[in-house]
Amino acid sequence: MGFDSSGRQRILAELGEKGPLIYDGSKGVYLDTRLAEVGREASDVSEWLNVLAPQLVQQCHRDYIAAGSQVIQTNTFNGNRFRLEAHGLADRVHEVNLVAGQVAREAAGNDVPVAGSMGPSGKWLVTGEVTTEALKEGFAEQARALDEGGVDFFHVETMADLDEAAAAVEGIRSVSALPVALTMSFDTGKPERGLRTMAGVTPRQLVEKAGELGLLAIGENCGLGLDGYQVVMTEMLAASPGRPLITKVNAGIPRMEAGQIVYDGTPERMAEYTVWCADHGVALIGGCCGSTPAHIEAMARVLAGSRRGS
Repeated sequence: MGFDSSGRQRILAELGEKGPLIYDGSKGVYLDTRLAEVGREASDVSEWLNVLAPQLVQQCHRDYIAAGSQVIQTNTFNGNRFRLEAHGLADRVHEVNLVAGQVAREAAGNDVPVAGSMGPSGKWLVTGEVTTEALKEGFAEQARALDEGGVDFFHVETMADLDEAAAAVEGIRSVSALPVALTMSFDTGKPERGLRTMAGVTPRQLVEKAGELGLLAIGENCGLGLDGYQVVMTEMLAASPGRPLITKVNAGIPRMEAGQIVYDGTPERMAEYTVWCADHGVALIGGCCGSTPAHIEAMARVLAGSRRGS
């Protein structure tokens, strides 16, 4: 089945000009709670489910769209060769990402843009654990398959090191002409003193690098969740007024209950976060770890209400 991309391309070209859009949320929480339905266990890497249980992954996308997501991501955060090799899947990178793109595209249809999610390698350049060229090649490999699968843009996310982030962007650009967005995880420090990534990158430094890389949008994801995003967004807005910004934060802070990870960010709290982001001009607002379609539904509902009241 063919898809007309003109409407989605227009949405991306006008990102932030007509008010904020609602992104999707976590895939992990959704998929982990439904693994038994397809005979899988929690030990399975979630990206491998694109191949093993594509119908489950597609239903995840459909449920987010039904909840109000106007942009969705592929289930490929750990889809690079560096992450997949830990599960014996380094030779399945193309298959995992191709199918992920196709599954998301089918769920999204003509009207909902699909971002090819690309997370970090898990390796450090500064220690010599990996080289810049190896990173570029690895991210290019993933991007090529996602492009072939039908994504509309790439979202390089949860980065800590600007050099790795730049390598990811360069790798993507070597194989695809699609737009690229970049978000980093500002999870180090205290909100009142300023937050940085684990590698010491500040929000302002990301803004400065974005100018060099020519990105579709920048922002933050994951990090300290609802306790830290306002500080980061405020700094980025001040440093780069008018640039489309993305925020996808965790549904609060995780804690262990009866052996399970539980997040304290309720849908109502995430809706409050959405209002703040919309009031401050953030272009794309979604959820990261711990978020579910219920969180996205509450966020979309409050955003729709604010639009009616404006």
